[in-house]
Amino acid sequence: MTTSIRPRPLLAALALAVSMPWVLPTAAAQSVVPSAQPNRYTTPPARDARSQQEALRSVTQEAQRRQGEASRRANNDMARNQIDANRQRMEADRAQTERQRAAVANDPAEAERLRQNFEQRRQGYEREREELERQRAANEARQAERRDD
Repeated sequence: MTTSIRPRPLLAALALAVSMPWVLPTAAAQSVVPSAQPNRYTTPPARDARSQQEALRSVTQEAQRRQGEASRRANNDMARNQIDANRQRMEADRAQTERQRAAVANDPAEAERLRQNFEQRRQGYEREREELERQRAANEARQAERRDD
């Protein structure tokens, strides 16, 4: 007894595919459509010239903003360091003057002269500090104007 293959189910599927041609191409076309997100296998969609210019402009503006912030921080740090160095010099001068005055404690005239000399130098330190603070305030005002522009 021989068994024969019944061709009917295969023919029915083939007839269905031929009668509805839009089913197969749609499924095939969906697998070919690239994703919206670029990946390492595809190149990103080309941008027009205007969007490229806008992207470049925004990147440039962001870089300029960061550079401005870094410059402001550096200027503020420099001014703070100069004021601190001035204060440290004055404190070292004060300590040295106190040691000198202690060494000549038996000569009140010399001790008074040393005190007066230090007082003059202290006033100089104060003038220098005030000038540094004025410069810092002027720099901050200029930087604020630039940020507002």
